[in-house]
Amino acid sequence: MDANSKHYAPVGDLTIFEAATLKESLVRLLENDGLVCLDLAKTQRIDTAAIQLMWAARKSGRLLAMNISKELENKLTQLGFAEPLSE
Repeated sequence: MDANSKHYAPVGDLTIFEAATLKESLVRLLENDGLVCLDLAKTQRIDTAAIQLMWAARKSGRLLAMNISKELENKLTQLGFAEPLSE
């Protein structure tokens, strides 16, 4: 990653209950230039509300999602997302 990158590593669940916090964090990180690294290694449950927010952030072209679990990959496929979460 370059000097302008930002690292965000949420811990625990990313569900509708954490969606507002996730959105705030992603918006704040994407306000500045550079790559946003979303490290999902310490997340447990991820629901469609969080997936929608991550997918919206992906549209910036500056989101790098890391440590995506097999469970999340399967969920994305089931929901019809053919492209990877990261750019």
